[in-house]
Amino acid sequence: MSRSNPAKEELDLATRRRLQIMAATSEVICRQGVDGARLKDIADEAGVSLGMLQHYFRHREALIVETIKALLELTLATWRVVSSREPDPVRRLFALLRFQVAGWAPFHKRWSFWVEFWSAAGRHEALRAQAQDVYREWTEPFRETIEQGVAAGAFRPDSSPDALIVRLMCVSDGAAIRVLYDPETLDAEGMFALLVDLAATGLGIDPAVRDQALAELPRVISVHYPSEPPPTDGLDWTPILDTLRD
Repeated sequence: MSRSNPAKEELDLATRRRLQIMAATSEVICRQGVDGARLKDIADEAGVSLGMLQHYFRHREALIVETIKALLELTLATWRVVSSREPDPVRRLFALLRFQVAGWAPFHKRWSFWVEFWSAAGRHEALRAQAQDVYREWTEPFRETIEQGVAAGAFRPDSSPDALIVRLMCVSDGAAIRVLYDPETLDAEGMFALLVDLAATGLGIDPAVRDQALAELPRVISVHYPSEPPPTDGLDWTPILDTLRD
């Protein structure tokens, strides 16, 4: 008969509690912004006592930073799966762009969180450094994919990869704000079309190759790639559970 491991069970409980609190933090930030996310509101959202929240995260700033790190890791964890399963650089690039629009969580939740975070980063030095880390980390999947596409002859860029990546990320950020606050003018599909057009033009992708890659692309990009996950209004935190245990 197998015996339970108290130390492992305690670790798993701690992991679940931390995840529960960070998930609640992301929800509160989406609604109230970083500056408006009080510990009491987060505790209420998580369904835990204020004392329990402070047991796992002693300071509000630490909780905010850890939540940001966890959400960035969710993004990168999904991308690592897509990259490992998608050998074609054109499809991989378009999957990356689709992921900007339809990824591991509903559009409004992901982008509301990041908009609130970037707004707060302009007022808080610690968050400003965190914002720079987010951009740096998210640049690498683009750079790797573009470099492989150039080596394979699929991409013929009209500028340096870094310059194109900055353009793509700037258009993505600006378009996401427009989709959030003026969806009648620009919706999520329109945002995706903007990104595809910019990438295809800047990289000299053959139109026939572009159209075929888009036709084969899932509409939602997740760790289930190339399958699509079941629809949900929540955030799927499962890809980073092992990271949180560490």
